[in-house]
Amino acid sequence: MGRALQLLVSLIMVIVLHAAADQNLLKTTCPLCNMDVKADINATILGDQYVYACEMAGHIDSLQNNPAANLGAPKKADISTDEIYKDAKSLRCPVCGKGYDQLTHAVPWISKGAQKIYTCSEEHAQIVFDNPLSFVAAQASSNDFCTGTGSVMFNGFQLAIGGDASCLMILFQPWVTSSAVKYAFAFLGVVLLAISLEGFGELRDYLQARLHRDYGIVSSQTDYVSVSTPLVASGRHSHNINQNSFTQKTGRVPDAQLSIMRRLPVWCKLLLAVMYMLHLCLGYWIMLIIMTYETLMFVAVIVGVGLGFIIFKNTDADELRGSVDPCCST
Repeated sequence: MGRALQLLVSLIMVIVLHAAADQNLLKTTCPLCNMDVKADINATILGDQYVYACEMAGHIDSLQNNPAANLGAPKKADISTDEIYKDAKSLRCPVCGKGYDQLTHAVPWISKGAQKIYTCSEEHAQIVFDNPLSFVAAQASSNDFCTGTGSVMFNGFQLAIGGDASCLMILFQPWVTSSAVKYAFAFLGVVLLAISLEGFGELRDYLQARLHRDYGIVSSQTDYVSVSTPLVASGRHSHNINQNSFTQKTGRVPDAQLSIMRRLPVWCKLLLAVMYMLHLCLGYWIMLIIMTYETLMFVAVIVGVGLGFIIFKNTDADELRGSVDPCCST
């Protein structure tokens, strides 16, 4: 029992020390835009070093494929006081392999953030600066269809197809269109999602009408007034009519409109609220897909919304319901 406990403590210590040896990503930002970085979006550097980037399309590609344009002049640096690298004990000089305690200079990634490539001397820092492609290697996936780990937004409308194009990430991290098959399924999925947006709106209208018909509590309302009617008096006292000679009666105005209202019970209102939230969720998913600025995905949304209109909308009605804004088509 004691030996098992000792092994458990040792294992925990190894895990803690390993975690402490990593670069502090909480204080690391993208060199191109200063946004928070993602741990799985990085490029390897010799000497167990990395450069990290955000999810913006092309940023990691720029850093790993053209590092010369993103590196500043070498300078002296104290790694022991660097908030990002002071606990990264596994770092070594990418030129000669000297360890953490001998790293005295750095080549900074520019123009934002504070990421660096640490070296053991000014001479080795200059070597890295002069020929960075010899030390910075791509780690992100690359194939003939697209490159990178997936981007959620492009810089203007473009295709996520081609060896030089960044792969597209749709809504969730695992959904990266890194092959032609995945891209085709993504296109069809977006079309179906846009179709469902229109269909869900019609379903909500039908459900609301059905709930009012089957479970609505009927109540009526109309206009009532108080009418004063004079009492019939005898002949010689007919001229002595006073306030007490009138009787008060309540009755409905002859021309008043009688309105019938149906009030829904609470559970029906909750059901309609859930339907409303789901419909809004579909709309915002469509909006986020459009905001990726991927050309064919935008086309897929427009095609899907058009097909949904044809399939679900009653074009013979006097007035068409709904909104042309997908994110607010509720």
